[in-house]
Amino acid sequence: MTVSREEISSILDGILLLPVKLYSLKVNQRPNHSLIEIVLDNLEHTYGSVSLLECEQVSRKLKEELERISPDLDYTLKVSSAGAERKLDLPEDLDRFRGIPVRLIFLSGESENPQEGIFRIMDREGDQVILEKFQKGKKSAGKKQTTLNLKDILKGNLYVSI
Repeated sequence: MTVSREEISSILDGILLLPVKLYSLKVNQRPNHSLIEIVLDNLEHTYGSVSLLECEQVSRKLKEELERISPDLDYTLKVSSAGAERKLDLPEDLDRFRGIPVRLIFLSGESENPQEGIFRIMDREGDQVILEKFQKGKKSAGKKQTTLNLKDILKGNLYVSI
């Protein structure tokens, strides 16, 4: 017996309480076994990190519900946080993570190859993103700002400077 992504998603809708929300869900079906991978996001945390306790609570509640609806289901369940270097959901996360360092891969008129850089998101005006080059340990005063078109940003991740 297996379980579908839609069934898991429906169960999670009843389990998850804001500020915790679903970041991603994967259900891989194998003969007589399901691998369920759930990644959570916390809308109130600076980096969107979810605590271990929150992951455990979601895992426990989901297991209880799966046992109730399908006691013969053979599955492996992984519940985790999106993490501090998570992939950005563009363009929405550009507003959410304003002021936080991000690693962006983007197209630039200076080169036909994609460029990569670490920036702080300063602002977004329509289809334009105002960025400031990030340098570890340096204050914002006097840093060079640059503007990118949203369509030129290929992908991005949060960047944690240690």
